[in-house]
Amino acid sequence: MFLRRLQQTRNGRTYTYFALVETTRTASGNVRQRTVCYLGRLDNLQPPDWLRIAQRLPDPAWLPRLQQEVGYVPPPDTGAIATVEVLPRSISWTNPRRFGDIYVALRAWQHLGLDRLMQRLLRPVATRVPMALVAALIAVNRLVDPRSERGIFHWLPRTALPELLDFRLSRLTLNHLYRCLSLVGPHKQTIEQHLADQGRNLFAFRNDLLLYDLTSTYFEGRLDGNPKAQRGYSRDHRPDCKQLCIGLVVNREGFPLGYESLAGNRRDATTLLPMITALEARFGACPRIICFDRGMATEANLRQLRQTQRPYLCATRRAVVRTHLPVIRSGPWTVVQTTHQHEPTIEVHELPSQCQEGVRERWLLCRSAGCRLKEQQICAARLLKARTRLAKLQQQVVAGTFVNRTVILAKAKKAVGRTHDLQGVFSFALQDTATGQQLQVQESAAALQDEHDLQGVYLLRTTVADLPADDLWKTYMLLTRVEAAFRNLKTDLCIRPIYHHKENRGDAHVLFSVLAYALSVTIQLRHRQQGGGLTTAALLEKVQPLGLAELSYQTSDGNRLVFERAAVPSAEQQAILESLDWKIPEHYLPPNLEAEPRRVV
Repeated sequence: MFLRRLQQTRNGRTYTYFALVETTRTASGNVRQRTVCYLGRLDNLQPPDWLRIAQRLPDPAWLPRLQQEVGYVPPPDTGAIATVEVLPRSISWTNPRRFGDIYVALRAWQHLGLDRLMQRLLRPVATRVPMALVAALIAVNRLVDPRSERGIFHWLPRTALPELLDFRLSRLTLNHLYRCLSLVGPHKQTIEQHLADQGRNLFAFRNDLLLYDLTSTYFEGRLDGNPKAQRGYSRDHRPDCKQLCIGLVVNREGFPLGYESLAGNRRDATTLLPMITALEARFGACPRIICFDRGMATEANLRQLRQTQRPYLCATRRAVVRTHLPVIRSGPWTVVQTTHQHEPTIEVHELPSQCQEGVRERWLLCRSAGCRLKEQQICAARLLKARTRLAKLQQQVVAGTFVNRTVILAKAKKAVGRTHDLQGVFSFALQDTATGQQLQVQESAAALQDEHDLQGVYLLRTTVADLPADDLWKTYMLLTRVEAAFRNLKTDLCIRPIYHHKENRGDAHVLFSVLAYALSVTIQLRHRQQGGGLTTAALLEKVQPLGLAELSYQTSDGNRLVFERAAVPSAEQQAILESLDWKIPEHYLPPNLEAEPRRVV
C-alpha cells in the first residue's frame, strides 16, 4: 500500500487530498491499483481529527507516515496530564447502528475462513466495492435479519457492517448485490469443500454418518426462464406456486456437508443416489452410514446401495410394517428409553435378518409412545371428519340430491380420503327403499384395531452389522438434525419465497441460505463447547441490543471530539461473548474508568 496525493484547482486555489492505494494483480497478470479508502484533506487537522483518521486506516501504524507526508508536527509532550473543560450541553449520542448480532455473525464468517476464501475466489473481479465484502454482508444479513437484495441495500446503513468490513457505504449500489450472487454461484463446489474441511479442522468432525433429506421452497412469479421452477408436491402447502427442491446432507452435529438445487417436480427417490455419488466424488469413497427417510427407501435404491457395498439405515413404508402385525402384538419388546416414572417411551424388537444380494440386512421394529399419541390424535381427527362427511352424504342420498350409483360410491370414497390409517375401515352399500335409495356405511372393528396396533410403530432396515439395536434407533433419530436444518432455513433464515427469476441467482439465493445455516451451526457449537445452552436464534436475540453510535462533545477551547463507541454489554451479554471467545474490539468499548487516565489534548 502507498499514499497517493491528489490535487484539484478550483477558483484559482489548489486543494490537496490524500487516498490510500494498494497494487493488485489480476488473473490475466496485469497490474492494477485499487483505492482502499479516501482520506480527504489533511491540512490544519487537530489531534481529535487525526484520531478519526487512524480509525479509518487498515493499520494504525500508517498514521505516523501519513503525518510525515502531510508535514504535520504533533505538539510536544510535556509529560503532564492536560485537562480540558467539557461543555455538558454539547454531549451528543448520534447515528446509532445495529452492532451486537452483526458482530457475532461476522466473526462466525471469519472463523470459518469464508472471508479469505471469498477474497481468493472473487479477487480477479474489478469493482468499486470488493465482492468478498459484498458476499459477507449478504450472508450476515441472511443470518440476523433476512431480506431481499433490495431490502439489504436499505437495511445496511442502519448497521455497523460498513465499519466492521471497512468499506465506504456510498460506493455500494444495488447492482453490486445482484452481481455478487452471479459471481459466487459458480463456486458452489469449492465452497462446500471448504466448509467440510473447516468443520474437520475446527470441530474434529468425523463425517462417518450422512443424514440426507429433501424439502422444497417456492417462487414468486411465473418463472418462464428458469427450468428448475416446476410444479410438484409442495411441502409448504403452496401448490399454486412453482417450486424448487433442495436436497441437503448434514453430519451428526447438523453441520452442512453438501446440498443440491433440483427441479421442483423431482421425485424424492430419484435424488438419493446422485447426491451420494456427488459427495463421494468430492470427499472420496470410505465406509459411511447413509441415513434417509422412508420416502427414498425404494427397493431399487436399496438394491443399488447393497450392490455398491454402501452401508445404509432407513425406515420402510407403512405397507411393509403392516405385514408384521402378529409380531407387533406379541413382541417381545426391549425397552430402550423410559420416562421419570419408568414408563417405556421407546421399545425395539429385532426381526430375523434377511439376506439379499449376498448382504445381510437387519430389520428392527421400533415403537414410540410419543409418536403413538401423535398418530392417535391425527387418526381421531381424520375419523371424525370422514364420519361427518359420510353422514352428510347419506342425507343427500335420502333427499335425492345424488341418484347415480357410481357417483354416490365415488363421493363416499372421496369423503373417507386416501390416508393409510383409514384403509379398510369403511365399507359402503346402496339399498333401495320405498322412499328411494339409502347409503349404508359400516365400520370394520378389526381394521380399527389393526390401525390402533400400528400407531407409533415403524420399521428400520440397515446393513450395519456392528451396532446394537438401541444404537441403531439413536442413529436413525439423528435424522431429525436435517429436519431441524430445514426448519431453520425456512423459519429463521427465510429461504422462502424466492423472488429471483434467473436460474443462477435463484441457486445463489439457496447457496447463501446454506452459508448462513453453517454460520448458525458454528455459533451454536462454539457456545455449547463452553457449556452454553442457547440456540443461535436466542443468542443473537440476546446480543442484538448492543449498538454502535458516535459519542461527541465540545471542549471549552472550541474543539469537538468524536468517538465511535459500542454500548456496554450487560453481564449476560458479556458471558455470551466470552463463551464464543469473540470479545468486542477495544477501540469500540468505552475506556476503563478504573484504569490510569490518559492525557487528552
